[in-house]
Amino acid sequence: MSFSSDLVLKARLDARDAQIMTRDVDSYLAAAAAPTLTPEAVAEWVERAWRLAPRGDWLAWGSSGTPLSGQVIAAHARAAADILRTAGWNPDVVAGRGLRDALVYAERLDVDGGFSMDTRMAVGEIVGLLVRAATGAPHVYYEMWDAHPSRTVQDVLQILDVAAAFALTYTPGTVSSGQAA
Repeated sequence: MSFSSDLVLKARLDARDAQIMTRDVDSYLAAAAAPTLTPEAVAEWVERAWRLAPRGDWLAWGSSGTPLSGQVIAAHARAAADILRTAGWNPDVVAGRGLRDALVYAERLDVDGGFSMDTRMAVGEIVGLLVRAATGAPHVYYEMWDAHPSRTVQDVLQILDVAAAFALTYTPGTVSSGQAA
């Protein structure tokens, strides 16, 4: 590689870093002023998503065979939202501050040991249901939704808050569960 191509590469990397920094600042400022949904709007969205959910105890058990709790799933979603509010949301794989990253980081910070890959996957499944309920899409993968160029930090924080409400409403065995324990 020549000196001139090194300079071009450095200029491209500097421009990319400047774009990432600008997006980080924008996401932090937007998160600080994110609008909230009314409790009625949250309840309606959660109900629409529940109608799309598989039947049975799909949210009662993690893929590891471990029982799940709505309180722990909700806490995992809220912890991820707190991380994104603090660190800033940037779904670029290099930045490492997307929805999946926040869920993984929340697991690492969880001193009680309640968060796991099971609760992370449950949050992801709930986010997928919520997006399907909002858009009519037949299938959604939460990481692809998070990384889409049209996504905003408000979208991500809002869906994590609603995912927590979903978990508290519909996880079997949860006190306020829409299903009997």
